[in-house]
Amino acid sequence: MTHQQPTSAGLPTCATAGTAWYVVYCQPAREHYTALTLREQLGLTVYLPEVRSYFRGQVQPAPLFPRYLFAQANLQQVPPSRINATPGVVRLIAFDGKPQAMPAAIIEDLHTKVEETNHRGGLLARTIQPGDTVQIKAGPLVGLEAVFIGPATPSERVQVLLELMGRLNQVELERRMIEPGAEPPPTRRPRRTRGKGRKITTKT
Repeated sequence: MTHQQPTSAGLPTCATAGTAWYVVYCQPAREHYTALTLREQLGLTVYLPEVRSYFRGQVQPAPLFPRYLFAQANLQQVPPSRINATPGVVRLIAFDGKPQAMPAAIIEDLHTKVEETNHRGGLLARTIQPGDTVQIKAGPLVGLEAVFIGPATPSERVQVLLELMGRLNQVELERRMIEPGAEPPPTRRPRRTRGKGRKITTKT
């Protein structure tokens, strides 16, 4: 039985009779580890949907469904007990005690939507608001910072305010070409006491 790994070009299409997609519930923050063990120990095809997301000042891939992934298996050859015993796995998602197969069309549609979302720039946990600083990550202006103004028409494009050669310029870019700028460091409030409630006085 030959298993193929999902690639950016698409999902495997040569599933054998009796093989179907199932939902696997993983241990917290162990989606990648679980996917690896399912592939290496059981030889399963695994799909872990990931989208570009904003996290700690950076845009990086993150699981679309935290703690969930999809595994393609023939449960007659690889019984649920073996899958549930694989390191990183909590359990196969089941209804009335029976693992429920996912239609391949749903997985394929999900894969397509994830690819399209990532092509548009991904999902940002911190929504970009007008006035926010953004960084241009593609095109001739890559690496420059700008101020986000708002969406343009069509919706896949946005407008930013950019300083070029000492002048402010309003520029229209594709949405996927920008990402949130680094979050400003938290401001530190000035100290008002010397400790034990003693106030600090300043001379004028």
